[in-house]
Amino acid sequence: MMDATTVLGSVILLHICIYYLDRYLKEKNSQRYASFLNKVPVKIDFMNVRWATSMFNKALCNWAMMRLNFLCRWYNIGTVITLLLFIPSLILLASTAIVSFDNMMHFKKEEAMLQPVVPGVNLPSYDLPYYLITLLVCTVVHETGHAIAAVSDQVPLVSIGLILWLIIPAAFVELPTSNVAGLSPWKQLKIYCAGVWHNIVLSALAFVMLLMLPILLIPLFQSGDGVSVINLNAYSTDGHHDFQIGDQLTHINDCRVTGAESWKRCLTAVLHESSGFCVDNSYLSSMSPSDQSGCCNDSELSRSHLCFLSLQDIVPKKHYCLRAREVSQLSLAWCSNHIGCSNQSCLMPSFHSESVNETDFSRLIIVKRKNADPILFVGLPNEIFLSVYVSDYVPRIFIGPQFINFIEHLLRYIFSFSAGLAILNVVPCMFMDGQHIVGALSEIVFEGRGNISLKRQIQCALVFLGTSLVVINIAFGVLTLFL
Repeated sequence: MMDATTVLGSVILLHICIYYLDRYLKEKNSQRYASFLNKVPVKIDFMNVRWATSMFNKALCNWAMMRLNFLCRWYNIGTVITLLLFIPSLILLASTAIVSFDNMMHFKKEEAMLQPVVPGVNLPSYDLPYYLITLLVCTVVHETGHAIAAVSDQVPLVSIGLILWLIIPAAFVELPTSNVAGLSPWKQLKIYCAGVWHNIVLSALAFVMLLMLPILLIPLFQSGDGVSVINLNAYSTDGHHDFQIGDQLTHINDCRVTGAESWKRCLTAVLHESSGFCVDNSYLSSMSPSDQSGCCNDSELSRSHLCFLSLQDIVPKKHYCLRAREVSQLSLAWCSNHIGCSNQSCLMPSFHSESVNETDFSRLIIVKRKNADPILFVGLPNEIFLSVYVSDYVPRIFIGPQFINFIEHLLRYIFSFSAGLAILNVVPCMFMDGQHIVGALSEIVFEGRGNISLKRQIQCALVFLGTSLVVINIAFGVLTLFL
């Protein structure tokens, strides 16, 4: 898989080629190209492609005219809720900047509530499709809010369209500035707040759907009874005794797995606590203790056997070179010392190397699967966590969990990104909705008072504050990622 730098370089090269091809065909007065641009209203600029159309204007206007009363109440409520978020959004940005600054000063990795997303840095390459789809959905919903609010107040649409900047898609709406400026300040405020309001509603809907997903999927999937393997990232399987896509995993050692959260918790528990096996003394009496020249010292035998340390309070501790799968099958209980085994011996996996006189922090991890043999893994738990991707949803029928995992992951992205977009747009930052919201709000507050100079000073101060907070957050967030 190509890394983020290669993908970005390829996209930039493609945009350059398209840009100069567009210029070349226009200079040559190509009739075919001119005919194509008439049919497909595409405008190609450097590093971005823009498509705009007015074909939906009439349909959108007719739809809004039939629902004027509802839309009036809808956007009145939305405007009030958006304004209530004004001060909390400024406080959130200020606190986020403080957290990011503290992270930089003390080289900490605490996550701030708001942080920039950089593909290939804090956005995994496999999450890029979710990121792009979410951006498109959130901006379409945002701009639809502006468009519907405008036509419901008799403001005609110029066009609606899409823009692709590098690989980032977004939607936009063009409104006649003079028509909007001729409206009352409250109606202007409704139009400016409509995009934020739609993002708030979209985020809330995504959150509710996430909560309802386990209930809605009961006929097709079960949850609370293990996890299902949906992907193996950079993990090579070795026969049917290894992880397979579709496996239902139920236990990690003696820790029961009920979902993705308990999967993480069980792997963490393995890292902090070693577990052994209670085996019958008669089994060990038939085995010869190792003299440290066998598998306990990284010999050829270690490829098929594992070194175990016998913990007993009667006889001295002894090392045994045994097959791990055989030991796990004979064991009836887990132990951490000899007390945990009644009239039996506790065998603990030993990774101490006499040759180099150091201890390996690897673990013997037994992952139980439903309708399949357990998986025996020797290594660190984080190797499994980083390589084996699991889902809470275990299929009841032939439908796999990959599709549901896609929907769940996408809903999580929409919930967080739409909420973040709402917060950023309500802040009075230059070139964003917040700047226009402050302008319309100040007109309402200072209406009839005639103090134009004070009104402008307050507008400038709020916009400066909001813009500074946004710039500082972006700068601190990016620096935190790369330090």
